[in-house]
Amino acid sequence: MSNDTQRSARSGRGLVRTVASGLLRIFADLLAISLWVLFLTLLFLETGWPRWAFYALLVVGVGGYVTVTAAWTGDGD
Repeated sequence: MSNDTQRSARSGRGLVRTVASGLLRIFADLLAISLWVLFLTLLFLETGWPRWAFYALLVVGVGGYVTVTAAWTGDGD
């Protein structure tokens, strides 16, 4: 096998690994955000708190999640 063929095979596997990792991250983020929205929705439906507080907690929660998880992947630079 030539060097070009080996390099191409390695880069192909690297691409698949990168795409799979990206898709896994998207699904994990989607699950975490969806659970946060579900929790807040049920809490606010049960308590009758004002709508502005729901949106404030939603933004703070999502912002906190992004801040914490960006450091895990090095995207927070």
